[in-house]
Amino acid sequence: MKIDKPEQVLAMQMLNTYMKSAIGSSDSDSENNNFDLIMQGIMDNITSDNTDKNVEDMLNSFTTGSTNNSLYNLEGSSDESSSDSNTSLDKLNYNYNNLIKNRISSSSSDGNSNPQIDAAILKASKQFGVDEGLIRSIIQQESGYDSTAVSGAGAMGLMQLMPENCKAAGVTDPFNVDQNVYAGTKLLKTLLNTYNGNVEMALMAYNAGSGTMQRRGVSSINDLYKMPSETQDYVAKVMGNYRNNIV
Repeated sequence: MKIDKPEQVLAMQMLNTYMKSAIGSSDSDSENNNFDLIMQGIMDNITSDNTDKNVEDMLNSFTTGSTNNSLYNLEGSSDESSSDSNTSLDKLNYNYNNLIKNRISSSSSDGNSNPQIDAAILKASKQFGVDEGLIRSIIQQESGYDSTAVSGAGAMGLMQLMPENCKAAGVTDPFNVDQNVYAGTKLLKTLLNTYNGNVEMALMAYNAGSGTMQRRGVSSINDLYKMPSETQDYVAKVMGNYRNNIV
């Protein structure tokens, strides 16, 4: 998508201003994540046909104040235009709530997610180039979306980070949703690179460690049987989640 015309840039600035007013200003990570998520949802919606014309029409109509555009009609509304800014903010607030709801329902079939976790996953997915569905599948298996989870071995949070993982990623609070998902996804990306993109091999290493794999002579997915039964079960369950939850 290319937005480089002066009027388009102005429209995007106006859109950001209206959205921040509609959602409410806050310095909290949760509110900032929600703002990023809703903006992403709006841009996904208005560019659904992947044409510059669609984007240009929406931005031009927003600049001129027309309500016959993708922003005000995301839910198929046929409400008439109103010059009252409160009415505009009400519409934006309505679309904000619905887009958050739709994002959750479309991206998490297990129903255990929430806006803060969704936003953290989306951010980490884009930052490291890891499929959202894979991140979700690991979280589902590791903690069941419980950000306060602690295992008997001392693994912590959504993606069950060990103390050494936290130290390596600079995590100061493993129970913080954003820090945990960031560090867990960073580790996952490293393992995917190590095993040339082989998801199952990366999952083996995520669960049992690369050192264990080396000591047991694991060089391909065909050697999974050499790993502890816990790891074999882990890989099977995460892959099952992944196949069902790809977004």
